[in-house]
Amino acid sequence: MKAARPNPRDQRLELNAERLIVAHGLIPRESTLLVGVSGGPDSIALLDFLAGYRERSGIPAGKLVAGHVNHGLRGTESEEDASFVQRAAEQLGVRCLSTRVLPGLRQRERRESKEAAARAVRYEALRKMAEEVGADRVAVAHTADDQAETVLLRLIRGAGLTGLSGMLPVRKLHSLYLVRPLLTTTRVQVLDYLKRRALAHRLDSSNLVPDARRNFLRLEILPRIREAMNPSISQSLVREAALFREADAYLTVEARRILPSLVRASDSGKIELDAAGMLHYPELLRKYLFRCVLQELNGDILEFSTAHIDALHSLLTSHAGRSADIPLGIQARRGRETLVLRKREAEPERAESPSKT
Repeated sequence: MKAARPNPRDQRLELNAERLIVAHGLIPRESTLLVGVSGGPDSIALLDFLAGYRERSGIPAGKLVAGHVNHGLRGTESEEDASFVQRAAEQLGVRCLSTRVLPGLRQRERRESKEAAARAVRYEALRKMAEEVGADRVAVAHTADDQAETVLLRLIRGAGLTGLSGMLPVRKLHSLYLVRPLLTTTRVQVLDYLKRRALAHRLDSSNLVPDARRNFLRLEILPRIREAMNPSISQSLVREAALFREADAYLTVEARRILPSLVRASDSGKIELDAAGMLHYPELLRKYLFRCVLQELNGDILEFSTAHIDALHSLLTSHAGRSADIPLGIQARRGRETLVLRKREAEPERAESPSKT
């Protein structure tokens, strides 16, 4: 079934996705794009849409590659997911890579939550696939509903402005760009697209069990808020995230402008800051300076909470000799006139080599 050009008068997935792609330059013509495909409704809709978008835009067929990560957490279901994704890609004439990862191993070694461990090994596996096919970006199928859940989850956890800004349409993760063409598309619009295109998809049975935090919000909390308080709670959360994002962007730019004047020394995995100089700035801006430093050391700040930033700020205002350890192997130590942050090298994650179809 050939994909039709979007009608500018409707609010279907196609229009929302193409607007976001154009606004943020998510899909450049000259480079390969890897699409993360779990087999669920969102990712199947994304893969099918991008195949049609490629055709309409004249992007060479080989520039689109599907990537499936098998977490092996649901036994036979996981294996069936992998086979389903390969068949779906073949029907679209898209190359497919798949790989198996071991999130349980990372969870035990680093004492992370199941969700955090699975996310980390999934993105690492997608990074390796992207490297194999020469892609500098991966498209993932996060929707507007995912955005609302993320903002509420981070609010409950105690995130700052950065966390409450939600997910971005494009975000750099180490050497890779994550792009989210469906971020302004609702789950209802995804299901409508699948129905119109007569597309089959897989259902993850673990998403129906309200034990994980995100599932609990999706299945229990948000439906109650819609019924008793605000039927448009998801849209409200997405709008609030946009406001937080504006403030966050301004403070980040200001912190990056100031930071070079406060760095006394910088080496691989180590940054030495002028502690007295930092104390001249307001507390909120100091915390943004720490976020910038952590991003320089780690390549990403997703795993750092407001509590971790507060711990660094506490060191800044304390006496020499104190230290603090925060996640991902980063240690901070207060000197007499400086604050030194170091990142210890972590052991590489284990994953099987991608299989090709």
